[in-house]
Amino acid sequence: MGDLLLSEELLLIGLHDETGKPTGWFQPTTLHGALICDLIERDAVTVDEKKKVHPAERAPEHPALRKVWETLTADAKPRAVSHWTSMLPWKHPKPAELVAEKLVDDGVLTREEGKVLGLFRTTRLPEADPAPERALRERLRGILVTGTEPSAHDALLVTLLNTTSQVKAALSGVDTEQRKAGEKRARAIAKGLKDNPVVKAQYDAAMAAVMASVVAAAVVTTVGSS
Repeated sequence: MGDLLLSEELLLIGLHDETGKPTGWFQPTTLHGALICDLIERDAVTVDEKKKVHPAERAPEHPALRKVWETLTADAKPRAVSHWTSMLPWKHPKPAELVAEKLVDDGVLTREEGKVLGLFRTTRLPEADPAPERALRERLRGILVTGTEPSAHDALLVTLLNTTSQVKAALSGVDTEQRKAGEKRARAIAKGLKDNPVVKAQYDAAMAAVMASVVAAAVVTTVGSS
């Protein structure tokens, strides 16, 4: 299989290997922003100086990216990154399943469906092939613990992990001292990426998605407690 998308990497870190359910601080809604980052990285969209998204003429081959690209192209005019990070949760309300589609086809994850109380459909995505996630975690440990210089892709991945409070999950298995050092390095990488013009559009998309997911979580909490 080819290189993983940012969204796929976040999903592998965020899911429990055996139960296939989100763990820790992982919020699947942050995957919408990661998918926009992936579209930019794969040249399937561009973002102008006004932060408006312009889809390329050809649809990407990756199934998740193609579905999001089709959503973007269905709009009559370019919309801002912030528009799409708030709109995609309505258009694609099950981002984990969307991102997992190719991982399931490639045999990395399995898809198990069930029902809660016999009424509500649930989907679990337990791991079938641990090799891709193992390689991903080793790469991240090299960057965050050993000090390997990250590529542009990996720097953005680390930034996404840092912003979504997933660095600790990415460094599971390392001792406490190494983990704290890794979290500190992740913050430094994220800070350095903030004003990097090469990935500026992706960084903005990632931050907008995180903010949108935080707002959505707050709304659900408020409604649920009222």
